[in-house]
Amino acid sequence: MIFDISLVLIIIILLLLIGMIVTQILLAIYGNEIKKFFSRFRLTKKRQNDDIKFLLDFFNNLASTLVKLSSDHVGALIVIENNDSLAPYINIGNKIDSIFFPEFVTSIFYNHKSALHDGAMIIRNWRIASLSSYLPMTKKIVNVEYGARHRAAFGICEKYDCFSFVVSETNGNITAVHLDEFKRLSQSPEKLVIEIVKLFASSGMFREHKSLRKTNIITQMEEFNKQNQIKQK
Repeated sequence: MIFDISLVLIIIILLLLIGMIVTQILLAIYGNEIKKFFSRFRLTKKRQNDDIKFLLDFFNNLASTLVKLSSDHVGALIVIENNDSLAPYINIGNKIDSIFFPEFVTSIFYNHKSALHDGAMIIRNWRIASLSSYLPMTKKIVNVEYGARHRAAFGICEKYDCFSFVVSETNGNITAVHLDEFKRLSQSPEKLVIEIVKLFASSGMFREHKSLRKTNIITQMEEFNKQNQIKQK
């Protein structure tokens, strides 16, 4: 019996040693790949949360910018690329690569003496890609209350899958255009941001973001803003 137990212990020890040796060999050969795999696994949730925060920040910044411009009756045209590339119009404008933040955007449109004031600001991948890009005008008959910015917003959305946001210099109205549809938006920051998110969600823009699909995007936005308000207090 003692012999049998000793034999079993020896076999277990040998198996453990073999396992350790095999593990070391695998780590030596595939160490980098294994580390990358577990690193990606750990960061997936964090990256997803970072992406959500980044997008929700963008929506809030866009809404606050439009409201500020609206309240001061400063005309503006902001176009956001969707499924179709707007490269031809980015290239003919003043190309830049900048995050979208209200102070910078408003400084562009408020400065009437600057050449960058005219034309459209184009957003690609949630970043400012160009300033003062001139867009094709719609050839359709539109209401006389709509000026050159609105006609350009209609024109680009007729040709490309993108979103246009126009602030009227005359009355401060905020209009959103997507494809052949346009809508007058709220001038209340809280309502406006929800309207913007709904507009993007209805286009399927969030298909690649599981947590930002149409079924819960509004809840995500409201919860995000609620938490921000608590932090600010």
